[in-house]
Amino acid sequence: MTEKAVSGVVRIERPEDGARVFLDRLSAGDLDGLVSLFEPEAVFVPAPGHVAIGSDALRKAFASFLVTGTRIELVKRFSLHQVGDIALSTVEFKFEDTDADSNPLTVRARPAVVFRRQSDGSWRFLIDNEFPFESSVP
Repeated sequence: MTEKAVSGVVRIERPEDGARVFLDRLSAGDLDGLVSLFEPEAVFVPAPGHVAIGSDALRKAFASFLVTGTRIELVKRFSLHQVGDIALSTVEFKFEDTDADSNPLTVRARPAVVFRRQSDGSWRFLIDNEFPFESSVP
């Protein structure tokens, strides 16, 4: 088993499973589960120039994903590098939605994700930058 729930909190057992566990919680519409995958002070960058820091901001960001019904698919795992209790993962996601005129819209993202091992041996997201190669600095 690569994820576990303890008192309603979903945890990641191996950093290489982080993307799948995230998508499982997103597909299930589990807002609390999504937030529990991240450390309380975690950083999430859903788009260039948009940064959510901490559990409250993460909850708002994930709620918007759930409301829009955006479909997200894991396309490819690129790499996983681990040093002690820190792991860096890169994957590719495909987002399918509609634009403001109801035309189909497909966006691909290659996030850089940093995980940190917790005291119970599970892993949580620390930094999730969905578009690390897009400038968010003026």
